[in-house]
Amino acid sequence: MQRIRFFDIAKGIAILAVILGHSAIETNLFAPHRTAQVVLSICFSFHMPLFFILSGYFMHPDRRFRWMKEAKQLLLTYVVTALCVLVGVTCMATLDHESRGRALRQWGMAAIYGSGDISNLTLWRVDLRIGAIWFLLALFWARLLLHCLARLPHTPVWVVLCFAVGYVSSRYVLLPWSIQAGMCAVAFLYLGYLAKKYDVLGMVKRFPYVWAIAFVIWVVGIVLFGGMSMAVNNYGSRPVLAVIGSIAGTLCVVGISQLIDRVPALGSALSSIGQASLAILCVHLIEDDVLPWQMYLGMLRMALPRVPLVLLSFIVRLPIDLIGAAVLYHIPVINEWFYPQLAKHE
Repeated sequence: MQRIRFFDIAKGIAILAVILGHSAIETNLFAPHRTAQVVLSICFSFHMPLFFILSGYFMHPDRRFRWMKEAKQLLLTYVVTALCVLVGVTCMATLDHESRGRALRQWGMAAIYGSGDISNLTLWRVDLRIGAIWFLLALFWARLLLHCLARLPHTPVWVVLCFAVGYVSSRYVLLPWSIQAGMCAVAFLYLGYLAKKYDVLGMVKRFPYVWAIAFVIWVVGIVLFGGMSMAVNNYGSRPVLAVIGSIAGTLCVVGISQLIDRVPALGSALSSIGQASLAILCVHLIEDDVLPWQMYLGMLRMALPRVPLVLLSFIVRLPIDLIGAAVLYHIPVINEWFYPQLAKHE
């Protein structure tokens, strides 16, 4: 099936939002600022829901679940990325004259538990979080669950129930391997599947005012943003608005991507970034976990005090992530794990 470029553009925008959002988090930890908070609210209002919804858009849950394909693309990619983190933190501990054993134990436990954020609700003590690649584990569970639920009568009811169990249970205990995040992500995958089945984009094209409604809802969700971290099923102080706003935001970003698709140079650049989004996510996770960004932010602040720190952090991170993703593209065998489209072309 031929790739639809504006969907790749949307994924390109979303992965840039992931990097920018994490830059805002680091900046807020270093020196809280209104600019960083606004950036965080915008980015977290849509980026991960968009990835899940678009994944669902191209799913065929009525077909059999392909264990080997999903395990290679998601689980094996998770393991390789986590191992790179362990190598990286060991090297950094050596350079900083810190305990390599302690670094390996703490980050090894984080990798084994597979949580995207730190929580005091884990089954056993986990001092650190593995970070952004929780998405790979959650997407694996979400795809598996949706394949199962699609075979049951009244699938929408089961999807809602799955979301509810994942959401409520995570208030009391956070299970390993991002299982509960995957349970909630099922709903976003299913929405994407339904969007394709009922040609939502075609409907919006016939009734353009829907774009305006979606944009207003998204803006309200950003202005009243009360926090959203799908990694630990935290939908903030206004969970209903967070979910609806993220769906509206996804629709808006897809619409914006359709407009960008008409601009050859920009569309081509963002499309390329979108096609490399999995590789970029994994490289970004490695630098985010390994490098001492709080120290680097201090250096950036001293060097360029008038430039917003969140922007400086993003400008420094982005080339690292893009170059790392480009390197992965040229490594035989492994490149198929980080660029699934390469395997499809064989």
